[in-house]
Amino acid sequence: MHWYAKNALTLSAGFLLGAVSALAAGSSMHMVSGEFDVTQTMTIGTTELQPGNYVIQGQESQPQLNILQNDKVIATVPCHWVRLDKKAPQTEVLSTNNQVTEVEFQGRKEAAKIG
Repeated sequence: MHWYAKNALTLSAGFLLGAVSALAAGSSMHMVSGEFDVTQTMTIGTTELQPGNYVIQGQESQPQLNILQNDKVIATVPCHWVRLDKKAPQTEVLSTNNQVTEVEFQGRKEAAKIG
């Protein structure tokens, strides 16, 4: 599977991954998160992100991701989880025309498609 971003943003992807196991309703779910820097205005869902540092968090199998800045949730965006052919080697924010389309989390076989 090949991933690319058309008109890629200049993102400094100093990502941190948190994969914490949690038991809920008898099944294992994973909380994932990644930190990223936005260097030019971009959009995720309907939220416009100005240059700055953000954290994206989600729980696999849940239909949304939270976007945080300064430890505060500034947006919750709908997503759906897709299975990757193999584990993501690094966390990546994929975009087209300054619109975030997908987030892959390092070491995970699931990615969050935005929308």
